[in-house]
Amino acid sequence: MTYFLGTLGNVRLRRNNENALSTSVSDADVTSILNRIGFEGAIDNLLTGDRVTISTDDPRGLLFFDVSAWIDGVSAVQQRISVFINVNVAGGLRFFRNFSDAVNNNRAAELQVASFVGDPISVTVDVTNFRTNVLGSVSNYEFNTDRESLDTTTLTDKFKRMYSAGLISGAGSIDCNFSYETSGIKETPLLMLQLIQRVDIGSQFDCLLSITDSENDPTVSDIYYEFTAMVTRSGIQVAAGDLITCRIDFVTTGEIRLVVGRPSGYVLKEDDDRIELNQDSLSFLLTEVED
Repeated sequence: MTYFLGTLGNVRLRRNNENALSTSVSDADVTSILNRIGFEGAIDNLLTGDRVTISTDDPRGLLFFDVSAWIDGVSAVQQRISVFINVNVAGGLRFFRNFSDAVNNNRAAELQVASFVGDPISVTVDVTNFRTNVLGSVSNYEFNTDRESLDTTTLTDKFKRMYSAGLISGAGSIDCNFSYETSGIKETPLLMLQLIQRVDIGSQFDCLLSITDSENDPTVSDIYYEFTAMVTRSGIQVAAGDLITCRIDFVTTGEIRLVVGRPSGYVLKEDDDRIELNQDSLSFLLTEVED
């Protein structure tokens, strides 16, 4: 008999949000010299590397973007745009077409912003789903599911049969060695600590907990839990002469699936190899040290 002792598992995350951020952008929020825009709520809710969709119902459109950033043509009114963001320590945003340029603050690839005249423009900011990335520096994770008991004594026989199974909920934790920059396509533990800081849009994320992974060992099948969760508590431990570690506790907020098969986010080729659906480069996840 073969025993799997934790050598083939991993944790994959996809950034998500449960609420949209409603705010407004005025000409005073646009800093043309640094090519940044700042608005209320940005520093408390948005993280470097987020893919956001900015939309407005204002008939003037998104005037604070230069026409070179528009995708609907110069003659059209641009009322919606999907971009990746870089956030500085003051909450100022730069905008990019791909993840790699955003996290590396590649000034050569930034989208141009523009000053405008008139009243502030009301906008809605959504953090849109992005590809699933492996979380780096994980030492272990724990996940528990629980079926709640229901009191059926006052229900008819029909409803007893319908509801006696109860509801399934889940909770768990992830332990990591703290890190804030990494190479390859891995998210950093810093992201997990930052998620709980999202004040208005929530600390929700999509999670895939691999028990066995055929990408690491082609002789095994993929077995994993898949669910949407919310960070409820995060902690960090700093000890003299030892690695800094962090722990993230979470609870599930929807359906919990235990799946045997290929993880979502991949499609199969004829030779049984895998192609990742989103081809955006994820070379580095860095914090900004200089503007």
